[in-house]
Amino acid sequence: LGLPVILTCMIAPHCKQLFKLPRIYTRSFKMSSQTNTPETALSDVVSNAHVVNERIQACAEAAGRPRDSVRLVAVSKTKPAEAIQQLYDAGYRHFGENYLQELTEKAAILPKDIHWHFIGHLQSSKASKITKDVPNLYMLETIDSEKLANKVNNARGTAGLPPLKVFIQVDTSGEATKSGVDTGSELLSLATFITQQCPNLRLAGLMTIGAPDDATCFDKLAHSRVEVAELLKISIE
Repeated sequence: LGLPVILTCMIAPHCKQLFKLPRIYTRSFKMSSQTNTPETALSDVVSNAHVVNERIQACAEAAGRPRDSVRLVAVSKTKPAEAIQQLYDAGYRHFGENYLQELTEKAAILPKDIHWHFIGHLQSSKASKITKDVPNLYMLETIDSEKLANKVNNARGTAGLPPLKVFIQVDTSGEATKSGVDTGSELLSLATFITQQCPNLRLAGLMTIGAPDDATCFDKLAHSRVEVAELLKISIE
């Protein structure tokens, strides 16, 4: 897609699933079952990831989309590095973290070709730290202000790193616990700022954390995608 939208659904404790499909159909799954041994729990992580991939394949086929148009990001917050390594050994490369300290610790000891997605709230004062400590940061999915965008943009430029892919986080549920810009003028203003004032960032899409069992959140995000695409003159499917 020229401008993807990402719906982030909390579907199990410590686990998120990211989709790029016209409509989203999800069922809960667990990253690990209750077991008696760490070894069994780790093997369950890989097995469950394969199950999710099979569901993505089925949804993609139902939507008339190729499987490779959908990316599964394994959210690994609070999970041990051993679990990430096992998924890595099974062929997975995209992992998401919510907490900066946890991300920097894992990035330091895990393979350098992992594509890290930061999906938690990032304080603007930490822009330099995430840039310095996670050189293989693949995407920052929670840009929600011009201040944060500017700080990350400047940090990337100072470090001499290539432009970073970013998502704008959009508030589609109106819940007090959710972050993100409002749909409409606030979103369009931030999209314009990133594309015109931040040469070290590349606006790659929109993200929202929808309310449980509320499909209208995705409808709002899809509508916002159209508005941003029209503003930036991006063709979309």
